[in-house]
Amino acid sequence: MDLSKISKGGQIFSAAGIVYFIASLLPWYTFDVGPELRSIGIEDVSANAWGDLGFLWGALWAILFLAATLALVLPAFGVSVPKFPAAGYLAVAALATLFTVLKLLIGEDDPIETSFGIILAVVAALGALFGAFTMFKDAGGSLSDLKDMNKMKSQFGGGGTPPPGMPPPPPPR
Repeated sequence: MDLSKISKGGQIFSAAGIVYFIASLLPWYTFDVGPELRSIGIEDVSANAWGDLGFLWGALWAILFLAATLALVLPAFGVSVPKFPAAGYLAVAALATLFTVLKLLIGEDDPIETSFGIILAVVAALGALFGAFTMFKDAGGSLSDLKDMNKMKSQFGGGGTPPPGMPPPPPPR
């Protein structure tokens, strides 16, 4: 394993992505059933990102963080994977941070309380955002690049002129 193949931003992103995935399995919300129900053996109830909270709020981002982490880490083990642009990692981290913070702020109904899992997920998402931004800056990107659609397309291999010798596309019907 050669960790030098992973940039410092990639290492931060990967570590934060793994922490986010673990946090998605921890309780995000708890419901105190009260002493009456506890006296007859009913325990407090909790929900994590994989439960009834909604796939968009946590589970989707946990899966994307895990996939992105694998794409960053596997080359250190000698496994060949397609190269993903730094702007893609930045987009995943920014959206994960946005949706996780929104879920924290919106919360659930009144008797349901925020638990430690979602707090850890927000911290991990912010860490991944920092790592992704570091990768983006190391790749030569700047914040003004995020406003220019042609630069964004070129990072993902689209836009611009076709390679020489490539036939033109067929005319529309």
